Amino acid sequence: MLDLEALDYMSSAGLRVLLAAQKVMNRQREMIVRKVNETIMEVFEVTGFVDILTIE
Repeated sequence: MLDLEALDYMSSAGLRVLLAAQKVMNRQREMIVRKVNETIMEVFEVTGFVDILTIE
């Protein structure tokens, strides 16, 4: 589980790290992303990450 409550900004490097972590977790178990604020959710929507990540 990733808690993004304190995250205010997500760069392309951060997106790459999330994508790499998701690929690893797909082989082991599910990765859940929680407490995503409106700004970061918008980044996820624009980049298509909402279709890749499990966001609660």
